[in-house]
Amino acid sequence: MTRVAILLISIGLLYTEAGAHGLHISLGKAEVTEAGISGNITVNKLDFVEAIDQWDADRPIYELTPEDFEKLTLRYMKRHFKVEANGKTDLKLVITEAGQGKDTMWLAFRFLSKRPLETIRVEHRVLFNVFPDQANVLAVTSGKGKESFLFRVDQPVKTFSVK
Repeated sequence: MTRVAILLISIGLLYTEAGAHGLHISLGKAEVTEAGISGNITVNKLDFVEAIDQWDADRPIYELTPEDFEKLTLRYMKRHFKVEANGKTDLKLVITEAGQGKDTMWLAFRFLSKRPLETIRVEHRVLFNVFPDQANVLAVTSGKGKESFLFRVDQPVKTFSVK
């Protein structure tokens, strides 16, 4: 993740120079088992850097070390991407891997549960703090099949029945 952080910080310096794009969407996939949820989310790289930079304005993003950027990314994701198990337990987000393409970056994630999952309540507000037209798609596969949901600023939460 350190290499990703270095490249994202470098690109972040350029995001004000790049022209704005018109589509703000992230794509995600998640697989639910009794023990937890794992999956990945792909976002526009420059949008993510801008969101983090505006979210934590205490220090300009270009001043962050790769380790600080990694910690800030985790804090941002924990605040904007949450899962609650069976209507009562907040699960801990773990970013297991990260990478990037030309215009995108992706994060692999995991939420572990101590109890078998029957329902999950997903709150997916990633990039909403900067882009009011942001849409986040999450396709969830579980024992009940596959279900997708489009998270929007006015609809940031969805409960999935997974058993």
